[in-house]
Amino acid sequence: MAEGKFRPDLYFRLHVARIHLPPLRDRKEDIPALLEHYIQDTNRRFGLEVQRFTDEALPHLLRYAWPGNVRELKHLVEAAFIDLPLQRRALLDLPERFCQQYQTSADQPQTEREQVLSALLMTRWNKSKAAQKLHWSRMTLYRKMAKYDIVSGGQTTVETVSGPAEAL
Repeated sequence: MAEGKFRPDLYFRLHVARIHLPPLRDRKEDIPALLEHYIQDTNRRFGLEVQRFTDEALPHLLRYAWPGNVRELKHLVEAAFIDLPLQRRALLDLPERFCQQYQTSADQPQTEREQVLSALLMTRWNKSKAAQKLHWSRMTLYRKMAKYDIVSGGQTTVETVSGPAEAL
């Protein structure tokens, strides 16, 4: 606007609403949906049919702090495709260089909320299996889900997440 290259009235017409999107570290329940989106997009670009990351990779992805935010997650998927062994078309492993980078995060204990989310995501939201994985009763799992505001399907309330997953 100051250089005269952008009309001031257009700026104010476009500046109607602001959308606050919390960083990825505060909405880790969006990681599986984002992974699915980026894997599908990268499959389309490279003409492959990779389905998902291995089950062993997901807890590491949920535990990591994601200082590079969603862009870092996208780059991880792209790097996994570059390093993809030809014999593994159904699953992706984390690339070795990222495993080393994530090791410091993996050594830190997970919060209870992250443990609950991880168990639910690894069991595809089967609460009985998630409770078994955590060595809890199903009722304890339900109480913890309520305590941490986790609802079925991986979406938390609006206060916790303004989810890009819905936009995907």
